[in-house]
Amino acid sequence: MKVFICFAAEDRYNIAEPIAYNLKNYGIDIWYDRLNLLLGDNRIDKNIIDGAKNCKYAILIISKVTNKSKCAMEEIEVIKKRYSNKKVVVFPIIYNLKPEEIPTSLVWVKQLIFKEVTHRSGTREICNHIACKITNDILNNLSLKKLNDVIDNNLLNIPNEVVKLIYAYLGIDTENLNARVALLYAIYICIVSSNQSANVRRIITKIFERIYSEARLCLEVDYRELWLLENSLCILINDVFLK
Repeated sequence: MKVFICFAAEDRYNIAEPIAYNLKNYGIDIWYDRLNLLLGDNRIDKNIIDGAKNCKYAILIISKVTNKSKCAMEEIEVIKKRYSNKKVVVFPIIYNLKPEEIPTSLVWVKQLIFKEVTHRSGTREICNHIACKITNDILNNLSLKKLNDVIDNNLLNIPNEVVKLIYAYLGIDTENLNARVALLYAIYICIVSSNQSANVRRIITKIFERIYSEARLCLEVDYRELWLLENSLCILINDVFLK
C-alpha cells in the first residue's frame, strides 16, 4: 500500500518532506524521490513507472509553482489517468493557494475532498487523514470492522481481560480523549504481550507508539487520531484472533 508523493521541487522542504516524515512515523510505506532514487537512475523508469504508475495512493501537492514543474506535471498526468480508471486513491493538498487559484490543468482535483494547508498549519492533520483512509481500506478486507463487532462476535477466542477492557473503553465519555487513548493503548499492549508469536503489522505498532507518545506529553489529541487507533486495534484483533 505504497503512497506516492508528487510535488514541485520548490515545495520539498516546506511541505513534501514533513509529510514524508510523518507518514514514515506511522509506518506507512511511501514513494518519495529522496528515499527511492539514486544518482544515475532513470527518472522515467523509477519515478514514473515504479512510483506513479504502481502506487495505490498518491499525494498531490498543488501550489503556485506546480504547473511550472515539468516533472510534477508528468507525474500528475499519470496519476490523473489512473484515478479515472479507479486504480489509485488521490489525496489533494492545496498548499499556500486558494482553491479558486488552482490552475485550469489541475482543477479536476477539486472534485475530491482536498485539504488546504499553509506553511503555518503543519502536516500532522493531513497525515492523520491519510492514515485513517489506509487503515479503513485494510479493514474493508477484514471481518471485524469496529470494536462493537468484536463485542458482538461470540465466536472469537479473545481473552476475558481484553473483552473487559473493550467494554470499559466503550463506556468512557467521548469527550475524554486522553483517557480513551490510554485505554486503547492498554488493550493493544495486552493483546501483543499475550500473543508474542503474532506477526503484528508494522503500521499498527507505529501508529500506537506515535499517538500514545503524544498523549503522554499532553499534546492535543483529536477525534481522527482516536479513529485511527480504533481502526488499528480492530486490524490487530482480526490478525491475531481470526487467522
